[in-house]
Amino acid sequence: MSRSEEWRYMDTLRPPVYVCLRRKPSISDGVYHPMAIDGRIDKEDWEHAPWSERFVDIEGAPRKPTEYPLTRFKMMYDDEHLYIGAELVESKIWGTLHTKNSTMYHENDFEVFLNPDGSRHHYYELELNCLNTIWELLLYKPYKDGYSIENPYNLVGLRTAVYVDGITNSPQTICNKWCVEMAFPLGELVQFDSLRKRTALAGDVWRVNFSRVQYELDVVVDKESSELCYEKVPNKPEANIVWAPTGVIDIHRPEKWGFMFFSSQQELPGGESELASTMAEYLEQQIAMERILDTIYYDQREFYKLHEAFASSFAQLYPALEAFAHSDLLKKYDLSMPVITSMSERAKTHGDRHRSYVPNLDPDDDGDGGDGDPNVLLSPRAKEIQRLEASGLFKNYMASVQSTTQQWNVTHDGRLWKSVN
Repeated sequence: MSRSEEWRYMDTLRPPVYVCLRRKPSISDGVYHPMAIDGRIDKEDWEHAPWSERFVDIEGAPRKPTEYPLTRFKMMYDDEHLYIGAELVESKIWGTLHTKNSTMYHENDFEVFLNPDGSRHHYYELELNCLNTIWELLLYKPYKDGYSIENPYNLVGLRTAVYVDGITNSPQTICNKWCVEMAFPLGELVQFDSLRKRTALAGDVWRVNFSRVQYELDVVVDKESSELCYEKVPNKPEANIVWAPTGVIDIHRPEKWGFMFFSSQQELPGGESELASTMAEYLEQQIAMERILDTIYYDQREFYKLHEAFASSFAQLYPALEAFAHSDLLKKYDLSMPVITSMSERAKTHGDRHRSYVPNLDPDDDGDGGDGDPNVLLSPRAKEIQRLEASGLFKNYMASVQSTTQQWNVTHDGRLWKSVN
């Protein structure tokens, strides 16, 4: 079968990695005092935190090497909070939305995406504009995977601020930039980490991304006030400027988001040394395993378009091993051959009443014993699963790849997780 052309390009883009240093305590008494969140990221608190790489077009530099006004961020953390600061260079600073949880991306904004457990599901999104108006959402699944959203989804302890170097909504003023500063309570972010179920610690790795939505503006005369104002250029699409390019005009591709490494250090050299050790210990291999599973996931999507079902084995999806794009990674990291299994294979016949759910919805359902009543009618969905599996196809699937130290899995709807022994 042919590979996913979409993924063929996406796979060439390497997610960036950011070293998140610890915040420095007060020099005078060595204590962490509450930090003022005022939008100023030029204050002493931020001096030691490294800047990220310059943001690029969401499609990636190879496909769209456009250079946009400088956008970059910093992060740091302490025992209570994750701090994020961002700088957005801009000569025309414009915003009109004042109501919390307004649909923000219809105007210029800055967006934060946090997926602490790296599952690509159940992730948090924050958008805010130059007026410090925020919009928060929870996405149970990305749009491409049959999305499910809780809108709005507001954190209780989130603090945000915006600093404008210039004058907002003033065409007569040539502005320099606007900056955002955020403090996320780590305790509240635990709800998005089904892997660890605790606050972040040094050594943890999260998947994150940042996006700047930018429209081209015209200067026009307001009909009511007769004053100059900004207006979006008609029929001109927005620019999507991001830290980690996804390769497509869709920020909701968590598989291409960047990695954030929590360091125990307060200076970058020490943090980079810790990251190097983590890469050598497991993260480099993990990234390779994710690439393998993502290739299977995207190729299964192509298979589904042709057969309206998924391949039931690695051999069926790739009739010859050389057809699999990452045989080299399997050899390099001494990985097992990927395995594809049905998510429903424990419920193939009604005569077997032993049921399995992902996730386990009711502990009493597992192991209720008995042979069941073969005369009870199967549901239409169960019949469809039986029909497909009898013909060698799957209605859903789980793909797994394993090394001597870790196993990673992905499902048909893009959920990724590490098996815990």
